[in-house]
Amino acid sequence: MVDIERIIAVEQLPSSVGTALMRLGKGVRVQQVEENIDGGVATYEIDLLLADTYYEVEFDAAGNVIGSEIEAWIVPLASVTGPARRAIEHEAAGAAILEVRMEIEEDLGEAVYEADIRNTTRTYALRIDAHGTLIERDITMDMLPGGAYRALVHAAQGGSIVELDEELHDGKLSYEANIVIGDVEFELSVDGDGNVVELNYP
Repeated sequence: MVDIERIIAVEQLPSSVGTALMRLGKGVRVQQVEENIDGGVATYEIDLLLADTYYEVEFDAAGNVIGSEIEAWIVPLASVTGPARRAIEHEAAGAAILEVRMEIEEDLGEAVYEADIRNTTRTYALRIDAHGTLIERDITMDMLPGGAYRALVHAAQGGSIVELDEELHDGKLSYEANIVIGDVEFELSVDGDGNVVELNYP
């Protein structure tokens, strides 16, 4: 029996799950729905926004909640710690800061901030730790160093790059791409010179 993990539309949820979702509150905004079928048993992980809080809620096929956790809180920029706020404002450089979210990063044991920024060319997200250090930034291909650009374009031959991030690990920048070739999707991370840092298949 094949296990399945796939993103589906809200309209594809079983009616029992849809009804249970509606009971969570009138202001629920669904961000993403993932259907997981393991051993023939279906569960549904739903990322949602309720009031100012982002949750991940897991339902069984009968609509029972079998897991729930807070992912992040929407916070005003003024409440962000000084170094992180200054880093966000510096990154925005006068562009619109659409939303700031705070989450507790388990690996760091402290608050991490994610900001959505809209400038004249695009809307993107970046993650900053409480000390103002960049953790991750959505980027575009034209922002890649030459070596990283060539390595990722070569790896994606016959397919496409669907997501691209600049990340900081152990003080070093790397560039992670989600690459889809046919029915296969994988994550490839390279350094600025194009050397492979990490390769992951789901």
